[in-house]
Amino acid sequence: MRGLGVSGKARLNSPRFPFRAINIAVLLSLVVIVQTGCQTKPKEAAAAAAKPAAPSKVEKMPGEADLTTITLTPEAETRLQIKLGTIEAKNVVRTRVVGGEIMVQPGHTFIVSSPIAGTLYAPTGGLPVAGTRVKKGQVLFNLVPLLSAEARATFATTRVEAQGQVEQTSKQVDQAKQQLERAERLYQQKIGGSGAVEDFRAALEVAQATYKAATTRRDAIDQAIKGAEGGALESVPIAAEGGGILRNLHVAPGQKVAAGSMLFEVVNLDPVNVRAAVYVGDLDQIDDSLPAGVGDLTGGPTAKVVSAKRVAAPPSGDPIAATVDLFYEMPNTDGSFRPGQRVGVNLPLKTTKSSLTVPRASLLRDIDGGTWVYESLDKHKYARRRVRVESVVGEVASISAGPKAGTKVVTDGAAELFGVEFGGSK
Repeated sequence: MRGLGVSGKARLNSPRFPFRAINIAVLLSLVVIVQTGCQTKPKEAAAAAAKPAAPSKVEKMPGEADLTTITLTPEAETRLQIKLGTIEAKNVVRTRVVGGEIMVQPGHTFIVSSPIAGTLYAPTGGLPVAGTRVKKGQVLFNLVPLLSAEARATFATTRVEAQGQVEQTSKQVDQAKQQLERAERLYQQKIGGSGAVEDFRAALEVAQATYKAATTRRDAIDQAIKGAEGGALESVPIAAEGGGILRNLHVAPGQKVAAGSMLFEVVNLDPVNVRAAVYVGDLDQIDDSLPAGVGDLTGGPTAKVVSAKRVAAPPSGDPIAATVDLFYEMPNTDGSFRPGQRVGVNLPLKTTKSSLTVPRASLLRDIDGGTWVYESLDKHKYARRRVRVESVVGEVASISAGPKAGTKVVTDGAAELFGVEFGGSK
């Protein structure tokens, strides 16, 4: 038994005894748990500190209506020089758009012919090409007379003929002036119409142009006769009888021409006439006392529109299309309208209707064809609103949909606001 006790005690103190190994494992586990807990608490604290606190107030999120709103600084609004107009409800004249054609006015085409036989030479500054603008009295050719025996023999006859044309055209001018004065008196007394006044005014312009051409031809013949008698050939300047566009050149420098040969043609395109083709069923609805609006064929609200007044002209029409022609006169200072150009003519009707109207200067058109205006919401604040345009008459546009009457809209500066909104301006 003693041997056995000694042997048991030795086994208890042996490092390979299972209970001692268990105690060591338990201690190691406790150390790991403590270290893990110490490392986890700082991470949780850092995460809790990084987490934002709950907001005390929720801001309103911007909606779709806010995307078309612009707020300017006072300096930017002063720099843009913004002005406002008002949407109004009033009676507007109804209109109808028809096709039209630009035409040269009667008496505004100047055809210059050679007064005598001779040889043509270019002037010192050179001969202008067709299509360029020339001034009244500008010399386009110098004509050196031909002193052949036949030409000398016909000088006297040609001079008498030229003098007769001058006297005849002078009487035509006097007669046209008297007829115009009489028509104007009748129109002022409300006995005659405005159509007769325009007819006689056009006839007077034609007579004056013919008289001037005859006078120029007679003076050129006198100069040639004087040079032939003195033995010196002086060139005769051939100048434009009116300012305008050089449309045709029928001769070239160095060419010999006979008396009466056509040399060149000049057209005056300011003003011009517009021929509008109107369906015969709508003719009685057209108001002749109001001007028409002439623009491009698209008829857009932002397109250029020129006011044109009704003028008298020989009646004409198209029996196949069942249309008759109405003629209007309009200015063409910048030369943007050309003969033969197709245009849209906005004809006023005799009936009116109540509609909302906006200033034409406030209208804007986007890339998709939508029409907009900028409404003034508050000080320095503007919102883009969609409108639907029915017609444009002068400086006012009639709309069928858009802001209500009394709304203030931007007129001057609307295009700049459009550029600010879409990034095209600063």
